[in-house]
Amino acid sequence: MTAAPASPARPPADSSDSSAHSHTPHTPEDAPVVPVGTAGIAGTTGTAPADATSDPAATSRSILLLAGAPLLLLTAVCGAFLVAGVSVPTWAVAAGRWLPALVSLVVLWPALRRPRGVRDVLVPAWGLGRGRGSRSRAALLSLAGIAVVLVVAVMTAALSDTVGAMTVQPWGDVALGLTLMLPLIPVLALSTLGEEVVWRSHLPQLLGGTFWRRSFLIALVWAVFHVPLHLTYVLQGDLSLAHAAATTAGLIPLSLFLSALTARQGSVWPAALAHAVPVTGLTLAQNAAAIDPAALWTITLLGGVLMLSAAMALAPSEDAHAG
Repeated sequence: MTAAPASPARPPADSSDSSAHSHTPHTPEDAPVVPVGTAGIAGTTGTAPADATSDPAATSRSILLLAGAPLLLLTAVCGAFLVAGVSVPTWAVAAGRWLPALVSLVVLWPALRRPRGVRDVLVPAWGLGRGRGSRSRAALLSLAGIAVVLVVAVMTAALSDTVGAMTVQPWGDVALGLTLMLPLIPVLALSTLGEEVVWRSHLPQLLGGTFWRRSFLIALVWAVFHVPLHLTYVLQGDLSLAHAAATTAGLIPLSLFLSALTARQGSVWPAALAHAVPVTGLTLAQNAAAIDPAALWTITLLGGVLMLSAAMALAPSEDAHAG
C-alpha cells in the first residue's frame, strides 16, 4: 500500500508500487499436500504440484478472497478514520500493507496447520526463499531494483523540469536527501513485504497464465486496492483529487516492474526492497501541491514510460508458467 504523493500535509511513503536465477529445493516426499494455488513462486519451478489445478472452484475462491478481501478491509479501516475525523497516520499506512498477507494466511491456514506447514507451504507460497542463484546474485538484484526506482524518480524529475511540468529541488538537496533515505529502505521493507507476498507471489501462482497477462491484472487490482486510502486523503483535504488520481495510475507501471523483479529472481525480497523506496519524481518537486492537473499527468506519464521500460527489460523472456 502506498501513501499519497507529496502535498503540504502528506508526502508519499512509497515510490509507489521489481531479479536473478536459483533452483527451488525439492519438497520431501513426506511433506504435507500443498493446497490449491500454493505452488512454488511463479517462474521459479515452472510447474505446480499435481493437485494445484485439481479444484478450480477452490482456486477461484482463493483468487477472489486475495483480490477482494484486502480492499474491503482497507475500506473499513479508512472509513473508521473518516468517521473519527482523524487523518490516516503513517503507522496505519505501514500496518495496512499487511492486510493482504493476513488474508493470505486465512487462505493457507488449513495447510499451515499440518506438520512443516510454514516451511513447505508458507515459504513457497509467499516467495520468501532466496530464489534463483547465489546469495550474492540475489543481493545484487535487490540493489538493482532499488537503483532502478531511484533512477526513474530522478530521470522523471529531470525530464519534467525540462518540459516545464515542475520545478525540481536543488540537485544538491536531492542528492543529500536520497543519501539519508537509503538506510531506511530495509526498515520500510518490513512493511511493504506484507503486500508483496500476495501481489507478487501468492496471487500470481493462483492466476497462472503468461507473465504479462497475470501481472497486468494484478497491477489493476493493486491500484484499486489503494483507492480507499487515496480517496480518504482527498475527503480529508490532505490531497487534491488530481494528485490522488495521478498517484493511483502511477502504481500500474510500478506494479509491472515489481512483478518482473520477482519473476526474475523467484523471490519477493527484491520487490519488497524496491517497493520500500519512498521516492518518486513528484516528491523531488519544490512545490508538489502547486502543480496543476495537466502537469501532474505529464509527470505521471513520463515516470510510467520509464518504469514500464524497466519492467520490459527485466521481465522473463520465456514464461514457463504460462498456461
